[in-house]
Amino acid sequence: MRKWAWIVSGGALLFGLGPVSSAAAQPGSSATGQTQDLPAAEQIFEHFIDAIGGEEKIHAIKNRRIEGTYLGDPFEFKATLRVWWESDGRFHQAVSEPAGLRYNIYANGEYTWVQVMDREPQFLGGMQRIELFDTADFYGEANYKNRYKEYKTVGAGKAQGQPVYVVRAVTKSGRPHMLYFSQETGLLLGTRAPTMDKNGKPREMMVRLSEYKPFGGVLYPTRLEQQFAGSKDISRYHYTKMRVNVEDGHDYSVPPIVVEQYKKALANDAADAAKKKKEEEG
Repeated sequence: MRKWAWIVSGGALLFGLGPVSSAAAQPGSSATGQTQDLPAAEQIFEHFIDAIGGEEKIHAIKNRRIEGTYLGDPFEFKATLRVWWESDGRFHQAVSEPAGLRYNIYANGEYTWVQVMDREPQFLGGMQRIELFDTADFYGEANYKNRYKEYKTVGAGKAQGQPVYVVRAVTKSGRPHMLYFSQETGLLLGTRAPTMDKNGKPREMMVRLSEYKPFGGVLYPTRLEQQFAGSKDISRYHYTKMRVNVEDGHDYSVPPIVVEQYKKALANDAADAAKKKKEEEG
């Protein structure tokens, strides 16, 4: 059976480790660890907010409907991509090949799950759950004060041929991100963050963002490239259509089987914690 990969246009990547160095920079970029005379992270985030449209226009948008294509693992051919996304964190991404693999991933604010083809939906836990909730953060880096518990400018360099500032930011879930902002335009050009590969192993994911276009008065990147650190394979997203503030009543209801799986996972975690405590106490 072909394994399906953990794919999501995420980490709030639509907007969404250690010291910065040339080895830790975005692919095709370089960076230095010099932080002297660099702007504060707050200034960089605020420049980004102004660059994409400003606070008022950003928060006037309450949902997005995205259509486009996806090319990458585990699909053999270019697949159709659709995304439904609400400002309260509800999220649904559907990727499908013509007469081939179909893949749906969901978050509804409390539960995260995936359904491949017509198989039974599966609760997502661990790193996948954390990553999907990070992705479902609707306003992404424009919501930096709530999204991140700490952030700091850690260097400057180049990405996609442009001078960038590099910010290290840690989400409230504890997931660290390296964020690459254009010094000239203020736009977010790339990210690095921990994720899981299709074999369930922790890996670092690098994302390049480009071709920003206005939708509802706010700029969004319409091309995303994802690449695991140390891999030559690149997954490509191309957003060809985006609508905002759509009233379509999209269904994000959690399947009952996912609720049961979640309860079971909590019970298992509690049992493991109790066993560990008992062992520590001797």
